[in-house]
Amino acid sequence: MLLLNVLLASLVYGQSPQAVLEREQYLEATAVVSEPDGIARLECWKFNTPLHQYPTVGSALYLADTTNVTYVVLPPRSGEGLHKPPHPMLFILLSGLAHVTLPHGEDEAWIMEGVNGLVVATDVTGVGHYTEYPSDKETVALQLPFLNRIVPGHEKCDKNQTPSGFHAGNS
Repeated sequence: MLLLNVLLASLVYGQSPQAVLEREQYLEATAVVSEPDGIARLECWKFNTPLHQYPTVGSALYLADTTNVTYVVLPPRSGEGLHKPPHPMLFILLSGLAHVTLPHGEDEAWIMEGVNGLVVATDVTGVGHYTEYPSDKETVALQLPFLNRIVPGHEKCDKNQTPSGFHAGNS
């Protein structure tokens, strides 16, 4: 299957299969950010540091220094209402489902276990965002505040290359 994917990618990108295997890969995530006027919005972020080969199999990325790890269990069919994180942080969904919406605009993000479960929450100023947990089971997540509020280097992704689960509305 890997060979088939590499060959298909080499056809799409017009590169040799070896070049496709050697291409740097970057982690992308949905980010909740605050505009200077306090309005929250969603962005697709691509972190500046590429993934590297893990010592055994796969890839890895040293993402950021954090201050602690909080394990959060959220009840089924619950919501946090309008809120903002106390510190810029990573939110990592381990199980369940989270639906992030904004008070201004139509952008939304569906965060699902096992699929793009990483969200960067940096909207610590302004009005914040809404989060609902609509599944019939508990939603479990990790919250990891960035050390000294330093968010890892990143750039905004192309509007058409947002992580799955993110929907840009007409905001």
